[in-house]
Amino acid sequence: MATANLSRLLRFQVVRRGAKEALVDGERRWSYRELDALVDRTAGVLLETGVKPGELVAVLARNSAEVIVEMFALARAGAVFLPLNWRLHERELGYVVGHAGVSALIVDEEFHAQAAALAAEGSVRTVYTHAPSAPPGWHALGALVAAAPATRVPDAEVGLDDLHRILYTSGTTSHPKGVVHTFGNLIWNQLGQLLELELTAADRTMVSAPLFHVSGLEVPGHATLYAGGTLVLTGSYAGRDVVSLTACERVTGLVLAAQIVYDILALPDLDQFDLSPLRFVVFGGVPPSERRRFQDALPHVRLVDTFGMTEITNGACYMDAAHARAKLGAQGTPFPHLDVRVVDAEGRELPPGEVGEIVVRGPKVSPGYWRDPEATAAAWRDGWFHTGDMASLDEDGYLWFADRKKDMIRSGGENVASAEIERVLAAHPGVAEVAVVGVPDPKWDEVPKAFVILRPGVAVTAEELVEHCRGHLARFKVPKQLELVDHLPRNDSGKVLKRLLRDEAQEAAAAALDARRG
Repeated sequence: MATANLSRLLRFQVVRRGAKEALVDGERRWSYRELDALVDRTAGVLLETGVKPGELVAVLARNSAEVIVEMFALARAGAVFLPLNWRLHERELGYVVGHAGVSALIVDEEFHAQAAALAAEGSVRTVYTHAPSAPPGWHALGALVAAAPATRVPDAEVGLDDLHRILYTSGTTSHPKGVVHTFGNLIWNQLGQLLELELTAADRTMVSAPLFHVSGLEVPGHATLYAGGTLVLTGSYAGRDVVSLTACERVTGLVLAAQIVYDILALPDLDQFDLSPLRFVVFGGVPPSERRRFQDALPHVRLVDTFGMTEITNGACYMDAAHARAKLGAQGTPFPHLDVRVVDAEGRELPPGEVGEIVVRGPKVSPGYWRDPEATAAAWRDGWFHTGDMASLDEDGYLWFADRKKDMIRSGGENVASAEIERVLAAHPGVAEVAVVGVPDPKWDEVPKAFVILRPGVAVTAEELVEHCRGHLARFKVPKQLELVDHLPRNDSGKVLKRLLRDEAQEAAAAALDARRG
């Protein structure tokens, strides 16, 4: 089947609703006909300047219409889209670019310094900038596209199993892993979104999550365009900005990280915004108490709790409208054409109510990790993807999330591997031992806390160790708390008992919160 190219959906919509608004970015607006033509010109420029089908092209940019256009243009040209997390440290970006084998970079002007360093990677051949003019040896992509002729570029022939993009996500090891997404993964996710969210051409969905993240791309993202609706972009993650734009653009659907939900709930004048067109909000990781407050504030809006991962091309489960109150705290039932089970350590399916590991299979589950056969073999076993997360299924098939199987920290919508932070701290000459856990945070859901034992006779402060982390890690990975300790709790085999550290940190956080409230 060579008709699976994502870019074909633009051709489809041009015929049916060419003049309809497809994309909004601030004051800039494009109809489906205008968007398709811009994708053609961009794809033509990329091909003429050396991008070849099958090559990996990385994009280091904040949310903008340009990124959406380039995503479609790369698909049309037959190249592979690799959005880079601009929050990462330069060394982390260097690892991703080198490991993936990126051939070309497209960057915002603010990231020119990072791009110059990344261009030194052996695989990088070409650099494009969104700036009006380019440094020597680079291409000013916008200027080239503006001057390009309006020539139709044929959509590259690709099948359901062909590679569309790679999303690098933090894993439980010290390096990110590249999650492979095929065109089939995307199509099955889009079709499921149409069913789950009942999307139509009347929908106007805001993308508030970064476009390097599966939440920005797929929740519902593309599916809104698949339905003939409108995508509204924002680069702000502040609650007031999101609500203001929602009212101004008459947005019908939102995807919100937990911290944005908290920001919105804190607005004293929330009832002054006209949010009557808003009909659904997709979120995850919001406690039931805050969910009730959000529902009380916006009683006409459907709140869709979900459990998802990059490896599943978004959600494994969605909460349906009929049971949102009766099953408060659950993450819903399996996504269309997806099987979800809870299993024990031997892979045996557990009865309702028992906690085990979540495993998933279906056509929107990624086939594996890019250039990482060992990690792929470890997670994809016997036809199932093993998520590493723990939950139970009730008798009605609703998923109830319990805990992360491994020591993953979820901070501000990002996965942070405690092992990566531990590796950086352990490299400091004054550190003898270290353990990192996630602790509750009212804004970011969780933040990293480090427990550090210093080497004898070394005088190093907690502040100096945090500064060391800033030199090697992205800002959201730097420990927000660091405690110097004399010992770490261990079991009989000498393994550090992170559960005890986590419990201790949570108790301290709760006590501090109570003190502030008092």
